[in-house]
Amino acid sequence: MFDTTGFWKDIFIFILVLVVVYTLLKTFTLKYFKNKDRAKTVGLNIFLVLGILYLFYRIYRVIYDNFPDFATMFMMTNIINQTLQVSVLALATTGIVLIFKTSATTNFAQGMIATFGAFLSAKMIQYFTLNYTDMTVTTMVFLAMIGGAITAFLFGVFVDAVIIRNSKDKSPIGKQMITMGLVLVLAGAMPLIFGKILMPIPKMSYEPNIAFKLFGIDLFITVHAYYALIITVVLLVILFSMLRFTKWGLGVRATASNELVAGMMGVNTKVITSMSWAIAGLLGAVAAVMLTPNATNVTVALMTPTQVNAFMAAILGSFSSFLGPLVAAILIPVLTGLLSLVVPLWQNAVVYLIILAVVLVKPMGLFGKKIAKKV
Repeated sequence: MFDTTGFWKDIFIFILVLVVVYTLLKTFTLKYFKNKDRAKTVGLNIFLVLGILYLFYRIYRVIYDNFPDFATMFMMTNIINQTLQVSVLALATTGIVLIFKTSATTNFAQGMIATFGAFLSAKMIQYFTLNYTDMTVTTMVFLAMIGGAITAFLFGVFVDAVIIRNSKDKSPIGKQMITMGLVLVLAGAMPLIFGKILMPIPKMSYEPNIAFKLFGIDLFITVHAYYALIITVVLLVILFSMLRFTKWGLGVRATASNELVAGMMGVNTKVITSMSWAIAGLLGAVAAVMLTPNATNVTVALMTPTQVNAFMAAILGSFSSFLGPLVAAILIPVLTGLLSLVVPLWQNAVVYLIILAVVLVKPMGLFGKKIAKKV
């Protein structure tokens, strides 16, 4: 589609220059700072940001060289088109990080629990369609989304309170193995429970696209993506407000720091972890319902690509923070969309290679910090 001559050569040269400059700074300048480790970390972060910004700039140059009169509009349109993917990935990533912080494990069944909620939502929509013919599509989808989210919420409580808490191996690896087993159980159970008939979920609205101006450029966003963005922002604001201003949020921070000590200080860690699994399930189900219209029907593998990218976002941004994975959840779909213009069919692989390169340089992630534990 585009002439990309010299694109990768320029990227390689720029990265090489960054590596050389950073190595020189680390050797002759940064080591003289009072806090050498802090200076190296800040310097490395700056150079990583410069590399990402240059990648965006070089993609823009490719577009400009081919369509000089429409380059900015073309690039902005491509970014806006990722709104739904960003919203879905932000919710899925936040759920994974929330469980990791309170249970010290990665929930491989997050996508399957979300899909279970989406299946129930699709069933509710079928029921509404047959019995409430006057109901609008928007109302139908919102009610079904609430039903699916509540189901996934309760499912999350069940997984933590009944399955994990009563298991013999409560280590992080043991919990991971349990979630892997849940993936297999749910993958086989959902077709039996909900049947094999195609189950679609419509968009939240089929009204004409919303037009708006950004930096003087005429842009458009679908109403479905707009609603998805609003729902995502509202849910995340509520969640982070709870984490910041409620006793549950204080308990989450205490449990994330040290579950044993938190329990000794009177924190009910069982409630904290159960609520975390429940909220993660709720966020995942909402994301699955929002994503389904793009996939046409709910399927067992509906959330698999999203879960892979959610883990990637958590790794790139760092499991130790909420902000980092959210930033990564924005970067990954946007970069994937833009790279599809440069390397069609290979954009996902390139994004994963970029994440691998970043993690090799910063194993703790972009926003990760080394935690010094006192003995």
